[in-house]
Amino acid sequence: MARKHSQNHLLASLPPREFRRIEPHLLPYSTKAGEELHQRTGSSPYVYFPINSVSSLVITLADGSMVEAATVGNEGMVGLPLFVESESVSIQAFTHVPGNGLKMPRSVLRAELKRERALCHRLHEYTEALLLFIAQSCACNQMHSQRQRCARWLLLLHDRVGNQTFSLTQEFLAQMLGVRRATVTVAAGDLRRKKLIAYRKGVIQILDRKGLEDMACECYKTVCVEFERLKNTPST
Repeated sequence: MARKHSQNHLLASLPPREFRRIEPHLLPYSTKAGEELHQRTGSSPYVYFPINSVSSLVITLADGSMVEAATVGNEGMVGLPLFVESESVSIQAFTHVPGNGLKMPRSVLRAELKRERALCHRLHEYTEALLLFIAQSCACNQMHSQRQRCARWLLLLHDRVGNQTFSLTQEFLAQMLGVRRATVTVAAGDLRRKKLIAYRKGVIQILDRKGLEDMACECYKTVCVEFERLKNTPST
């Protein structure tokens, strides 16, 4: 378990003694693309610590369209409403890059919150970082071009997956960016023509990471700095 847990930054940041206490309650899970980890207004029995999977926290509008509020990968946890002791989650979470992780029963999380030890403190810090991420995404959606937003989103996925190649359909990317598929086709096509990415049959390959960073807006670096700060802050 030690090798696996270290791939989720929240768990890896815990003091060894704290981790050993919760280790028996961390259960491995695998998730497929499009799988729903928790439903809006539904009760979730687990919180999830991704290792190489990536999930989107999404808002569904009255017409059924979905817009991403935040991306969660190996830097965080899916299920923060349970951390603030809500009886049910109020936002949907879908997997958009399949992979593995560790899940914890909500009863174990509640017990940890009562102890007010390292995991509780770390989740408070992660909540602050995630709120900044969501706020920055709102600003980005209003102020920056589709090409910049597409580059930012692909970089965030690349950071969390750790591979140059990962599965991602243009339809799903359009849903997450809140735009028409034709708009994503144009933006992704531009990135491909500049040889920053390759795209074929639902698979994205990052060809030029530096070029993609230059193409992305300032929001990418702002979010990265915050999560790096969280990652490098000693746990109490």
